[in-house]
Amino acid sequence: MCYNNCSIQIESAVGGSGSLIKTSGRVSKTTDGYRFEYDLDGDCCVLTVGRNETVQERRGGQNIKLIFRKGEKTNCVIGTDGFSGSLPLFTHDIGFKEIGGYSLLIVYTLGEDKITLKFIAKNSVKG
Repeated sequence: MCYNNCSIQIESAVGGSGSLIKTSGRVSKTTDGYRFEYDLDGDCCVLTVGRNETVQERRGGQNIKLIFRKGEKTNCVIGTDGFSGSLPLFTHDIGFKEIGGYSLLIVYTLGEDKITLKFIAKNSVKG
Protein backbone atom coordinates (compact mmCIF):
# COMPACT_ATOMS: atom_id res chain seq x y z
CA MET A 1 0.00 0.00 0.00
CA CYS A 2 1.54 3.30 -1.09
CA TYR A 3 0.75 6.48 0.82
CA ASN A 4 0.80 9.94 -0.71
CA ASN A 5 0.49 13.19 1.17
CA CYS A 6 -2.52 15.24 0.14
CA SER A 7 -4.39 18.43 0.88
CA ILE A 8 -8.02 17.91 1.88
CA GLN A 9 -11.00 20.22 1.68
CA ILE A 10 -14.38 19.28 3.20
CA GLU A 11 -17.46 21.37 2.46
CA SER A 12 -20.79 20.60 4.08
CA ALA A 13 -24.18 22.26 3.81
CA VAL A 14 -27.17 21.72 6.09
CA GLY A 15 -30.39 23.69 5.62
CA GLY A 16 -28.81 26.75 4.02
CA SER A 17 -25.78 27.04 6.29
CA GLY A 18 -22.42 25.60 5.38
CA SER A 19 -18.90 25.03 6.59
CA LEU A 20 -15.48 24.61 5.01
CA ILE A 21 -12.62 22.70 6.57
CA LYS A 22 -9.09 22.47 5.19
CA THR A 23 -6.51 20.00 6.44
CA SER A 24 -3.80 17.68 5.18
CA GLY A 25 -3.62 13.92 5.23
CA ARG A 26 -2.63 10.81 3.35
CA VAL A 27 -4.30 8.83 0.61
CA SER A 28 -3.66 5.22 -0.31
CA LYS A 29 -5.04 2.84 -2.91
CA THR A 30 -6.87 -0.21 -1.53
CA THR A 31 -8.06 -3.35 -3.30
CA ASP A 32 -11.58 -1.88 -3.40
CA GLY A 33 -10.93 1.87 -3.82
CA TYR A 34 -9.18 4.50 -1.69
CA ARG A 35 -8.43 5.29 1.94
CA PHE A 36 -7.95 8.85 3.20
CA GLU A 37 -6.47 9.50 6.66
CA TYR A 38 -6.46 12.95 8.26
CA ASP A 39 -6.81 14.77 11.59
CA LEU A 40 -9.76 16.97 12.47
CA ASP A 41 -9.76 18.99 15.71
CA GLY A 42 -7.28 16.50 17.21
CA ASP A 43 -9.37 13.46 16.23
CA CYS A 44 -8.12 10.78 13.82
CA CYS A 45 -10.38 10.44 10.75
CA VAL A 46 -10.48 7.73 8.09
CA LEU A 47 -12.61 7.90 4.96
CA THR A 48 -12.74 4.68 2.95
CA VAL A 49 -14.26 4.83 -0.53
CA GLY A 50 -15.14 1.44 -1.99
CA ARG A 51 -17.18 0.09 -4.89
CA ASN A 52 -20.34 -0.54 -2.87
CA GLU A 53 -20.00 1.68 0.17
CA THR A 54 -18.19 4.62 1.68
CA VAL A 55 -17.35 4.65 5.39
CA GLN A 56 -16.42 7.70 7.46
CA GLU A 57 -14.87 7.08 10.88
CA ARG A 58 -13.71 9.58 13.49
CA ARG A 59 -11.93 8.59 16.70
CA GLY A 60 -10.86 10.78 19.60
CA GLY A 61 -12.93 13.37 21.44
CA GLN A 62 -15.84 12.38 19.20
CA ASN A 63 -16.26 8.82 17.97
CA ILE A 64 -18.47 8.58 14.90
CA LYS A 65 -19.01 5.97 12.20
CA LEU A 66 -21.17 6.63 9.13
CA ILE A 67 -21.79 4.05 6.41
CA PHE A 68 -23.04 5.34 3.07
CA ARG A 69 -24.71 3.13 0.45
CA LYS A 70 -26.65 4.87 -2.33
CA GLY A 71 -30.41 4.42 -1.95
CA GLU A 72 -30.06 2.57 1.36
CA LYS A 73 -30.82 3.29 5.00
CA THR A 74 -27.96 2.70 7.44
CA ASN A 75 -27.04 4.17 10.82
CA CYS A 76 -24.67 6.80 12.12
CA VAL A 77 -23.13 5.44 15.31
CA ILE A 78 -21.94 8.02 17.84
CA GLY A 79 -20.05 7.15 21.01
CA THR A 80 -17.99 9.08 23.55
CA ASP A 81 -16.73 8.11 27.01
CA GLY A 82 -18.68 4.84 27.23
CA PHE A 83 -21.94 6.29 25.90
CA SER A 84 -23.17 5.40 22.44
CA GLY A 85 -26.21 5.81 20.26
CA SER A 86 -27.25 5.92 16.65
CA LEU A 87 -29.25 8.02 14.22
CA PRO A 88 -30.89 6.83 11.01
CA LEU A 89 -28.95 7.74 7.88
CA PHE A 90 -30.26 7.57 4.29
CA THR A 91 -27.91 8.10 1.33
CA HIS A 92 -29.69 9.86 -1.54
CA ASP A 93 -26.71 10.15 -3.86
CA ILE A 94 -23.01 9.40 -3.85
CA GLY A 95 -20.39 9.97 -6.51
CA PHE A 96 -16.62 9.63 -6.63
CA LYS A 97 -14.29 10.95 -9.34
CA GLU A 98 -10.57 10.58 -9.77
CA ILE A 99 -9.72 13.50 -12.05
CA GLY A 100 -6.89 15.85 -11.04
CA GLY A 101 -7.19 14.49 -7.53
CA TYR A 102 -10.12 12.86 -5.75
CA SER A 103 -13.63 14.24 -5.44
CA LEU A 104 -16.46 12.71 -3.43
CA LEU A 105 -20.00 14.07 -3.26
CA ILE A 106 -22.52 12.60 -0.82
CA VAL A 107 -26.10 13.76 -0.33
CA TYR A 108 -27.71 12.17 2.71
CA THR A 109 -30.28 12.61 5.43
CA LEU A 110 -29.12 12.19 9.01
CA GLY A 111 -31.99 12.17 11.46
CA GLU A 112 -34.13 14.93 9.97
CA ASP A 113 -31.35 17.00 8.36
CA LYS A 114 -30.51 16.73 4.66
CA ILE A 115 -26.77 17.22 4.22
CA THR A 116 -24.58 17.76 1.16
CA LEU A 117 -20.93 16.84 1.68
CA LYS A 118 -18.10 17.55 -0.76
CA PHE A 119 -14.75 15.93 0.00
CA ILE A 120 -11.82 16.95 -2.22
CA ALA A 121 -8.26 15.63 -1.90
CA LYS A 122 -5.30 16.60 -4.06
CA ASN A 123 -1.87 15.03 -3.99
CA SER A 124 0.70 17.40 -2.51
CA VAL A 125 3.32 18.63 -4.93
CA LYS A 126 6.87 18.16 -3.72
CA GLY A 127 9.40 20.56 -5.14
